[in-house]
Amino acid sequence: MALALTAITLLGLALRLWSARGGLWVDEAWSAVMVERTRTPLGIFTAINHDNNHHLNSLWMWLCGYGAPPLALRALSIATGTATILVAAGIGAQRSGRHALVAAALFAVSPIMVDYGSEARGYMPMLLALMTMVWIVQRWLAAAEDTRWPRWRLAALATLGLFSQLTMVFGLCAITLWIAVALRNRHPADVATARTIRLLLPTIVATAAVFGVVLGAAAVSPTGMQVGDYVAFSPAAMGHALVMMVASSVGGLAAPAWFAGVVTIGIGLALVAIVRRREPVAIFYLVAIVGLPLGLAVLRVGNTGMPRYFLLSSLAILVLLAHLLADGLGKHRTIRFVSMVILATIVVASIRDDLSQSTLRRGDTGAAIAAMAALDPSGATVLVDHLRPIATLRVGAAERGYPLSIAQDCPAAEFLHVDLDDDAPAASTVVRCAARYRLLIVRRRALLSGVDWALYARGDLPEKRGRAPR
Repeated sequence: MALALTAITLLGLALRLWSARGGLWVDEAWSAVMVERTRTPLGIFTAINHDNNHHLNSLWMWLCGYGAPPLALRALSIATGTATILVAAGIGAQRSGRHALVAAALFAVSPIMVDYGSEARGYMPMLLALMTMVWIVQRWLAAAEDTRWPRWRLAALATLGLFSQLTMVFGLCAITLWIAVALRNRHPADVATARTIRLLLPTIVATAAVFGVVLGAAAVSPTGMQVGDYVAFSPAAMGHALVMMVASSVGGLAAPAWFAGVVTIGIGLALVAIVRRREPVAIFYLVAIVGLPLGLAVLRVGNTGMPRYFLLSSLAILVLLAHLLADGLGKHRTIRFVSMVILATIVVASIRDDLSQSTLRRGDTGAAIAAMAALDPSGATVLVDHLRPIATLRVGAAERGYPLSIAQDCPAAEFLHVDLDDDAPAASTVVRCAARYRLLIVRRRALLSGVDWALYARGDLPEKRGRAPR
């Protein structure tokens, strides 16, 4: 088992390293710019009052330094993302070695885990903390509460998870309900309530303290809490995000549109099976997979058109699938065969999605810097249409040590950078500031991260060295 788990973990690490190629995309780059402006670790907690500040990831960026290679900036996510494979195995191992290997395999190759486990953001450190809490709670409940109460370990993990990404609070709610229901099934109501409070009081205090730090710093800031792109709640957008979350959890990004519906029905049947078994963990699955989307829809929370808001749901889906598929592999011939086919299909499809998405490199703004340097190695000025690409161009130029000036107004510059709508074509020539520009290079986003963009050069710009890469 140890050899197989090592091989699975190495596969997961290799996929994350391969996915981490390319320049920083918009969210990563703006984090790097904000960290560079603060200059001190304390400023990360007191001065960056922005939803794009994932505190522990920002600290890592500060340690790496502004202009560090993207792979270095993404190393924290790669390490924690790879560690989630081992924690998933630990969760499964509480049932059997077979469960451990199936869980590890699903987390190693799942496209959503590989993508967010290879970009310089706080989602994977948060997910690692959350999964470790799930592992601890499951062990404690399985031991009938006879082992040492993990009060302070849970509080520490909650703190780390929240400072990684505040959507950790969704997972804390799911774990709280899981514990409360499990204890209520074992004890009278007053005893169950007392035990739940005793176990989770340090976690509740830690959660309040983290939100106090974040919101308190914003309250005394002249700007208050800032939000990047805010999109009002839309049922259609949220529905699309849920479809993407399901598809990217099990390797369905290249599948027909109906595939996510079939998988969703399968997940529903799996939930029914777990609930009918009266397993304590069923409440966690229900809250994470059903309760989270339903709650966000009822509250009409904005920005829920992004799959990353539902990482808790993805985690629960993968653990649930691992649970049932590993069970199936231990059954009689027909069920074992069906389980093997489903598992193999998920693994193969996921690896295919991982490789196809990684070739896009999240749009890779580093390619724009390389193209400009090829035509004008001594430095250049690039005109941008709006604010969004400024950080990616600044960070990409700093990484390469390329002298780049960024202009937002006329007169015409040597180069023009244009953000495109998703999958929109790029015109072969455009006119800005009375100057005609010719298309140099186009890059497309990955489905979970990145931005489509095009780089243009002045039609009268002489090519000084080589040709720009296409």
